[in-house]
Amino acid sequence: MKTIYLYLALVAGTISLQVQAGSELDTDQIRRLVKQGEILSLDTILKKHPQYMSGRLLDLEAEVEHGQVIYELEFLMPNGDVVELEIDAASGEILEQEIER
Repeated sequence: MKTIYLYLALVAGTISLQVQAGSELDTDQIRRLVKQGEILSLDTILKKHPQYMSGRLLDLEAEVEHGQVIYELEFLMPNGDVVELEIDAASGEILEQEIER
């Protein structure tokens, strides 16, 4: 859980989207986008998907794909599965989910 709080602290900000497709966003850009209301904060995303809160957040990236900001999250679940998610940062909708057993 401490890892999740660290990522929440890093991502809780916002940015204006002046980056190229395929570019990874840095923390300052994410903060600006959240503040401007263009994307949801990680905290909001996690609240929309509480089924993953029992897992440990292993990795988090935010990048622009086809003009859309995507959060890529990786969780280690209590049963040992690793769940990788791609989430639309604007709506919170899960776009893709992969489970590694």
